[in-house]
Amino acid sequence: MLAIRATRMFDGQRFSAGGATVLTDGGQIVGVEEGFPDVGEQWQIINHEDATILPGLIDTHVHLVGDSGVGALDRVAGFTDDELDAVITEGLRCQLSAGVTTVRDLGDRRFSVLERRDRQRGGGALEPEPTILASGPPLTSPGGHCFYMGGEVAGSAGIEAAIAERLERSIDVVKVMASGGMTTPGTDVMGTQFSTDELRLIVRLAHDAGLPVTAHAHALSAVEQAVDVGVDGIEHCSCLTNKGAELSDSLLARLVESGVAVGAALGVPPASQFDMAPQAIKDLMRRAGVTPEGLRTMRLQTTGRMHRAGVRFVTGADSGINPHMSHGGLRHAASFLVEAGASTRDALAASTSVAAEVCVLGDRKGFLRDRYDADIIVVHGNAEADIEALQDVRSVILGGSVVR
Repeated sequence: MLAIRATRMFDGQRFSAGGATVLTDGGQIVGVEEGFPDVGEQWQIINHEDATILPGLIDTHVHLVGDSGVGALDRVAGFTDDELDAVITEGLRCQLSAGVTTVRDLGDRRFSVLERRDRQRGGGALEPEPTILASGPPLTSPGGHCFYMGGEVAGSAGIEAAIAERLERSIDVVKVMASGGMTTPGTDVMGTQFSTDELRLIVRLAHDAGLPVTAHAHALSAVEQAVDVGVDGIEHCSCLTNKGAELSDSLLARLVESGVAVGAALGVPPASQFDMAPQAIKDLMRRAGVTPEGLRTMRLQTTGRMHRAGVRFVTGADSGINPHMSHGGLRHAASFLVEAGASTRDALAASTSVAAEVCVLGDRKGFLRDRYDADIIVVHGNAEADIEALQDVRSVILGGSVVR
């Protein structure tokens, strides 16, 4: 039985006014107390001065088959099963070290991550690792974005067969590529990959089975299509056109009204990394007349406008696809949201309680509450005053056990 004490606490929704003590037993939180009460000799007490206790972070968009190197996704198709398993293991270690206690994988290859999830749920994990949720290979059009992951589908019959396979494997979420992608040459980042009827069929089949659907969408037309058919999440939501990002007031209002969760890759790479960007990204920026600095400003403005309007954000980081978006970098997405105008409270909620709700885990993760999973982190400093406190993780408690 652990009693974790710190000078500050964020419970997933609000900050405490002073010190706090979180009690854990049997893998669950069994008490959250203000201050530092006498808990008795039966409790192992862990004290943290000048620190903030938080629920474990949740990365809602990871690619565990990506090794965080340059061109990570390009190399996935060449990995053996053993190499993929090693990459997945290292990615999970990096996430846990950074205080991420739950990951939602949205880019599997050959169901490798799903198999790892099943091993974990069966008690076969060889070391402590974040809870895994998995989509399997994302649904994409023939030759479409990330086609090499094994999720190509065509027509109603192909979609129905693909969804049936995923249901048989008990996936946690359906991921669909509604537009082309920056890292897959030959795909149309500015266009849709499925007809509206096909995308609507995907959503209907998933919802009939009780599963959420999240859609990769860079193109404005893909974002509009995704909202039209009722997806639950939109990854990127870049609203790209040949003239840059265009987000009308009417579409913004629809995003808010729908309650769709917007996540993935909040922010842009540092200007120094654009030399290593895929050629498709360089070409797109050149056609739009956008510099790296201009792209960052544009993304900040769009994100800030969406936040002020009330769009629901989660801080999925698209982790594992390159050095800038490496595993364990969720803090960068949270920091970018704050830079765009969100409060630290909103950014931390997007990384904990809101993310848990979006991942259909809101009844047991994302909050420091009685009977919730004892996934807890402690960061140095005052996280309310400075979101950069997430960079200095002092302790990680996973299922009630101290793993760091």
